[in-house]
Amino acid sequence: MTETETARGRARVNGVDLAYEIGGSGPTLVLISGLGQNSLAWSGVVGMFRQHFRTLVFDNRGTGQSEVPAAPWTIDDMADDAAALIGHLGLGPAAVVGWSLGGSVLQSLLIRHGRVLRAGVLLNALPNYTTVQHRWLDAQLALRRSGVAPEAMVTMTLPWALSPLILSDHARTAAYVDAMVRNPWPTSYEGYAAQAQAIRDYDARPGLPRVTTPTMVLVGAEDILTPIAQSHQIASLIPGARLEVLGKGGHSMVLDYPHEVVGTITRWIQRQDAA
Repeated sequence: MTETETARGRARVNGVDLAYEIGGSGPTLVLISGLGQNSLAWSGVVGMFRQHFRTLVFDNRGTGQSEVPAAPWTIDDMADDAAALIGHLGLGPAAVVGWSLGGSVLQSLLIRHGRVLRAGVLLNALPNYTTVQHRWLDAQLALRRSGVAPEAMVTMTLPWALSPLILSDHARTAAYVDAMVRNPWPTSYEGYAAQAQAIRDYDARPGLPRVTTPTMVLVGAEDILTPIAQSHQIASLIPGARLEVLGKGGHSMVLDYPHEVVGTITRWIQRQDAA
């Protein structure tokens, strides 16, 4: 495969089968998805990133076309998966963007696998779960156990993720819901529940002061699920970390404002690479 080609594959790493896709040219960038999301979560922006980077997306264990191993597993296990995949594909040291739960996975990478990283971007991330986040997650699990129609379940989730810009446009919101429901590889309850337990148990705070990889913590001013205060806490614990707050955008600001998010991430990584 040449650098400009897009390739899909599967790799057996860290005892689990992971599905991945890599394409584009330039320095390596890895994108790690959030809770219950497969690599399609990045579909709206991966093409933009591939204009500047050789970009890897993959399905975390429990999602998409990757294996759903028996629970329980941990965020550290998922970080070990990512580190092993980067090594297996010969892509390190990589810049990595972790969104939401992917941000927890990236924090574990920063703490425990710094050798495979050259830069990290924590996108709408959290250092540990708050009481509100535990209760939000309890509701998400209850909805999935209830057997409610997927359209209803996604619609009830979106107010925590999208900004008023999209939510106030019901046609646009409905289009997002329909696209999510058409996901050809929906996450099983078992996969979602195992990831949910992993993130609610994880606390990155004790390890963050040991991070030596250049790190940006990026959050939207309208994020109510992982609010600015949590990003500020992460940035205050990582030596030399940069906190960047977009003046707009919710937890899924990759969907709300893709050009602003991609531009901010791309420019910062390129500055680190140049340095």
